[in-house]
Amino acid sequence: MRKLATALAAVALVLAGCATATGAVVGAGIGSLSGNAGTGALIGGSVGAVIDIVD
Repeated sequence: MRKLATALAAVALVLAGCATATGAVVGAGIGSLSGNAGTGALIGGSVGAVIDIVD
């Protein structure tokens, strides 16, 4: 359990540093609810890229 918590913390830190990756992961999660995980990841990644460019 401790290794899992450490791995999740490391992934969270990596995703927090890059809005593109975070957007893709969140988009895929939301898209999977409607059966369109790939499309959700593309949309989320695109929104994250815009946020990275603006920041």
